[in-house]
Amino acid sequence: MSTRKIKISQLANGMFIHELDIPWMKSPFLRHRRKIKSANDIALLKQAGVKELHIDLSRGADIPSNHEKPLNEHTSKNISFDSKEPPAVDEVSPSSSSEPLIDKQTSQNEAAQAVPLSEELKVAKILQGKICQLAKNGRPISAASISPIIQESMASITRNDQALLTLLHLHRNDIKLGDHAFGVFSLILPLAIKLNCSKEEINELGMAALLHDIGWARLPMHLLDKKKPYSSSEKQLTRQHISIAENVLKKCNELPDTVKTLIVQHHEFNDGSGYPKKLTKEKIHKLTQILQVTDAYDESIHGLMGQQGMLPATALKKLYRSAKKGLYSETIVGEMIHVIGIFPLTSAVELSSGEKALVVEIDKQKPLLPKVKIIYEADGQPCSSIKIIDLAAQNEDDDLKIIRVIDPIDRKCDPLGLLIVDSIESA
Repeated sequence: MSTRKIKISQLANGMFIHELDIPWMKSPFLRHRRKIKSANDIALLKQAGVKELHIDLSRGADIPSNHEKPLNEHTSKNISFDSKEPPAVDEVSPSSSSEPLIDKQTSQNEAAQAVPLSEELKVAKILQGKICQLAKNGRPISAASISPIIQESMASITRNDQALLTLLHLHRNDIKLGDHAFGVFSLILPLAIKLNCSKEEINELGMAALLHDIGWARLPMHLLDKKKPYSSSEKQLTRQHISIAENVLKKCNELPDTVKTLIVQHHEFNDGSGYPKKLTKEKIHKLTQILQVTDAYDESIHGLMGQQGMLPATALKKLYRSAKKGLYSETIVGEMIHVIGIFPLTSAVELSSGEKALVVEIDKQKPLLPKVKIIYEADGQPCSSIKIIDLAAQNEDDDLKIIRVIDPIDRKCDPLGLLIVDSIESA
């Protein structure tokens, strides 16, 4: 990658911003890394206090040769990506290509810590138990009790970024408040990493994920996973969990104010159609927009808040369409699709051979070619022995591929119920 440091006065249309000299939270844009498309973009950056910035010469224009000399110039293959701003992302749909959760330029030490998914799942399961226990009572929780769990989870993601996401997608027969808190938590951390959030922001997001539905503990719990639309009175009742949470959080003096803000705002929508205050994007905290989409995704795939559960791929498409309508940030939804993958872990799929399988591991470089575990043979009979195929490692002559996602609830597709994954052992 080739970058160049320039003054704000040198910035022009067509240049691609790699890094600004102001924190992400002070930026006029949700993402720092973006192409300059108009004079208004430049004006907004000046108003935000930008004095100097780095441009990416591989993704945008350079300064003219006769322009003012740049501050410095360097070409590097090992530039740090630990700044606070999230990376740029082009328009993303569920059929777009994906990028690695942990950048290719991760240090050799981090790479050496990578462990097989089967091993890291054991650690993730322990973390899940701690989180569900912590979040189940609806009582004030100290920041000191949450921070170690966040640190352990970040270490797990560094070793293998798919373990927590695998547990997120397991089928839930009896949904509890702690299960939902874990689901949102296990997705929000890798998404925050993908968005290049700072350590402080990741910590705040982790706390908010664990506590965002703390108000639900004082409401009828059967409404949390009701699969039918709420009546008007039920909808009014469930929306009280925000005000209940506010009262509980008043007793949590050590929690950062940002965390409290995220919890109170997580049902707001960018277009002003959310609740409780119908805030628009300009008044919603930027980190809230990350909590919004992770909460909505877990609700969608597990059938919470008066809706039927849906396939992960369907949930992603639903969120993407909602983002296009202005409810969520398109950038954040797009990056979440990158993190989860085109075929999320534990997805039931049909192959071009007629076999039916479960997605057990994702190749982030080849998202359409995950590693799959064959469950049904082409003739419809259950597979008699363990058969795992890495679609990305096929020979050039092989053309085995996924042709569709299967709904395991449909007994025509899964007559023996073998595609429903509800435990690590069946994953």
